[in-house]
Amino acid sequence: MTKEEFIKWERSSVDTIDVKRVYIDVAGDIVAGILLSQIIFWFLPNKKGENKIRVVRNGIGYLAKNRTDWWEECRIKPRQYDTAIEKLKKKGVVEVMNSLFRNKRTPLITINFKILVELIEKAEDAHFKIDLGWEM
Repeated sequence: MTKEEFIKWERSSVDTIDVKRVYIDVAGDIVAGILLSQIIFWFLPNKKGENKIRVVRNGIGYLAKNRTDWWEECRIKPRQYDTAIEKLKKKGVVEVMNSLFRNKRTPLITINFKILVELIEKAEDAHFKIDLGWEM
């Protein structure tokens, strides 16, 4: 592949992951930030405004994904997932319950949006103060 072919390929590639830096700040490290970003992706409406979440229990939407499923989506290995999801749970950003999904034991993940928004606002406020040179 020539440099020009590479540039053309790069521009046309849809094999990307969109991660906001604040998600990394909220999560505390890059792997947990990527995982948080992907979890948030699944809870956002699709381009038609439709919900992507299909599992609903007691009125709460859940993302059903096994620890081995994340590699294909965002290159997070199962042990990295274990560590990252624990960090997100400790921060209260996500809640996870194990259940049967398609006859297979599967983690069901939901987002605590109240805590997520609070942590995003706190992280953005901290960056704003740093950018202005304020002491924290």
